Amino acid sequence: MHIPSKAYLEVVVDSREASTAKHVVDELRELGVRVRVEFLEVGDYVISRDVAVERKTVSDFVSTLTKRNLFEQMDRLRSSFSKPVLILEGDISSIPMISSISMNAVLGALASIARRGVSVLPSPSPSATARLIASLAKQERKTDQQVKVRVKPPKRDDISEEQIFFMCGLPMIGRERAEAILRVYRTPIEALKRVDGWSKMVDGIGETIVKRVKEVLETPFKH
Repeated sequence: MHIPSKAYLEVVVDSREASTAKHVVDELRELGVRVRVEFLEVGDYVISRDVAVERKTVSDFVSTLTKRNLFEQMDRLRSSFSKPVLILEGDISSIPMISSISMNAVLGALASIARRGVSVLPSPSPSATARLIASLAKQERKTDQQVKVRVKPPKRDDISEEQIFFMCGLPMIGRERAEAILRVYRTPIEALKRVDGWSKMVDGIGETIVKRVKEVLETPFKH
């Protein structure tokens, strides 16, 4: 998956989301955001290596909640991105009028999502959703430009920490994922040899991450 450049604001939008949320996509373009449409396994909008957004209208939220797959989606989002965001579009106070779900159940679900580490942002309309996404993209670009190192370098006598530090240099790989990979493959070199199997062997690693890591590992360096 292509990661947005720092030279301009760019958001990767899931191809299915692009067809059902045309108003949001059009508004993003009007705001000066470059929109790249791709098939995404996780999330509706990828803003950076760390930030991805799942957008749900109130009716979408009710549907996934009653089907009991809402929390599974949120867990996948959290395991793939270190700063996951759920944008809830619409008026949640209308839920009891369109569903038998009580407001207490709705609030409990939102609290559970927040406890899982997913930020919940309310949005009154598709236009506001686009502005939220654009604001996140702008803030993330600023952060990316200011951050010079990924983590504090380990002491030279701690090989395990050096191995983790090395793995964290790969895109979308934080400390938790680095440790999970090393637990499975034991050494960084064995992990890199078997990167194609990460999504099957390592919890919290999906095909999106594998594709991005392979892109970095296999693309010839350009001066």
